[in-house]
Amino acid sequence: MSIGADLPEVRTVAVVDDDPVLRRMVRAWLAADGLEVVEFSDGRSALASRAGGAQLVILDLGLGDMTGLDLFAHLREQDPELSVIVASAARDVDVVVSAMRLGALDYLAKPLDAQRVRDAAKRAFDRQRALDAVRSSRVQQGGGLAGVIGGSAAMRAVSEQVRRVLESEVTVCLLGESGVGKEVVARAIHENGRRHKGAFVAVNCAAIPHALQESELFGHERGSFTGANATHKGRFEQAQNGTLFLDELGEMSAATQAALLRTLQEKTVRRVGGTAEIAVNARIVCATHRDLEAEVDAGRFRKDLYYRLVVYPIEIPPLRERREDIPLLMGHFMKRLSADVGRSVTRVAPEALDVLVRYEWPGNVRELQNVVHRAMLSCDAETIALEHLPASLRKIALPVIQEPPVVTAATGVASAELASDDAVIALAEVERRAIIRAMAAAQGSVARAAKLLGIGRTTLYRRLNELGLPPDKP
Repeated sequence: MSIGADLPEVRTVAVVDDDPVLRRMVRAWLAADGLEVVEFSDGRSALASRAGGAQLVILDLGLGDMTGLDLFAHLREQDPELSVIVASAARDVDVVVSAMRLGALDYLAKPLDAQRVRDAAKRAFDRQRALDAVRSSRVQQGGGLAGVIGGSAAMRAVSEQVRRVLESEVTVCLLGESGVGKEVVARAIHENGRRHKGAFVAVNCAAIPHALQESELFGHERGSFTGANATHKGRFEQAQNGTLFLDELGEMSAATQAALLRTLQEKTVRRVGGTAEIAVNARIVCATHRDLEAEVDAGRFRKDLYYRLVVYPIEIPPLRERREDIPLLMGHFMKRLSADVGRSVTRVAPEALDVLVRYEWPGNVRELQNVVHRAMLSCDAETIALEHLPASLRKIALPVIQEPPVVTAATGVASAELASDDAVIALAEVERRAIIRAMAAAQGSVARAAKLLGIGRTTLYRRLNELGLPPDKP
């Protein structure tokens, strides 16, 4: 199936390479998928024509008139949403890493392979199709927020809070357990807000060693430390005029916290090893699963930084508190994952859905997505059944096995009867049953029954009379 067959308009790819033979080959490969291709032999001509208005650029990093990275930076300055795939015959890892940091979607090693080029182009246009769908429904009036899945009261409240900050530059802090979808909400703030034409740059502070956090956020100059073979723009610079999402904020080192506070106050960054102050203009959205107030009290998080970042907090509820969203989320995941699975799975058996709704979901929405993905791979038809769920979830559907009743020697009363929550027995009835069993065990002898019950014979005679149970005659 061609890449552009189901798209509403013709999609154009710009090929920037000084090798005319290679350009013609790529044109032929992509034309077979219904794509228009424009060719450029040098960087200046591509820059002058704004890459021919293409939505995707396949860029050679070894151009003659300028470096591919320089052209990449200028093209992204012209169009922040431009998709770029880089190609190079060189094996310079630093150059490739720099290109990926600039936002390249893919890297193709030369000599190029037809299938790899076509697959990379398809992935790029699939991504653009998804972004276009979000753009076309900016904010759904009267319903949920575009990009946020959930119709529960809890998620409607989240959507309403997000709407209030879309046209503002206020710093938003998303709070909630791991896996609840904090990055999804952060992207919704970006995609539906005034900065949607800029880049959305996400950085997970927990995934970066403390020693590299400042370099990653603020950049570094060439030679500033061992391994710094080239100048690197930090995430603040990459997010210029867009949104910077700082995930797992509570994992920042003390030094990075101090540098971040200065950047927020001065609206400038100073690269590691540099002296120049570089102006930055990015909206900050941050997130954490930690209790930041407790972290401040413990001295692990700066109080002044806390007040800078936690200006407008939004709590994202865990999945167990919005179980009514599970069917909607499942439908979303089944549709999105169908391409990876290779077939359409559209239904969930009632008993399987019942288990999914009753499960506690400690991993929240992320865990639900993984379970759905696994179940889709396990089933052969279009329906997810109970047998396709993990064993830990299938146990929920098993019937409860009741413990057998245990009769105590002293009372003759079944302990299961006393312990059962759904069969409460009045004390008078418990006493009556105990006396009947004791009299039966003593073969009608009041003296022996009294000993079994641990009470006096006179007391037993009185209780027999009160309960209307005259002792059997020998």
